[in-house]
Amino acid sequence: MCAECGAPQIEGFNCWEQLGALIAWEYNDPALHAQHFLVVASYNLQHPAQFNEVVIAELRIAFNDYLDHGVSAATLRQRAAKHYAGATRVLRPEAERQPQLHHWAMTIADVYLPEQPEGAVERLFRWARVIQAYQVGAQA
Repeated sequence: MCAECGAPQIEGFNCWEQLGALIAWEYNDPALHAQHFLVVASYNLQHPAQFNEVVIAELRIAFNDYLDHGVSAATLRQRAAKHYAGATRVLRPEAERQPQLHHWAMTIADVYLPEQPEGAVERLFRWARVIQAYQVGAQA
């Protein structure tokens, strides 16, 4: 089980490896490939310990802009490039990373279902909405 998102291992894959497998599916599924930002953002929002607080706060804004306002991934990449060019650090030093376990209603393990790439986009959007709902609840 992941110490940060609580995802179980699936066929020996930890959550990071499940992310890699899901991204690999993108090469054969244009609809999933079109949602690459959402795949990576969802994963990163469930694994915030590696990022500095400002990066996570801005990722939440981008995530919500994408889901709720249809801001394109290209626009979000341009926005991020302006903030994180050059020597700007987005990752915390490894010694400062303090993963905290959260019990999510959905994790990458609910999206990456081995041998079931069909329906991955729909599962991805359900996962993203779970993350979004958690963010709203956490801010309340």
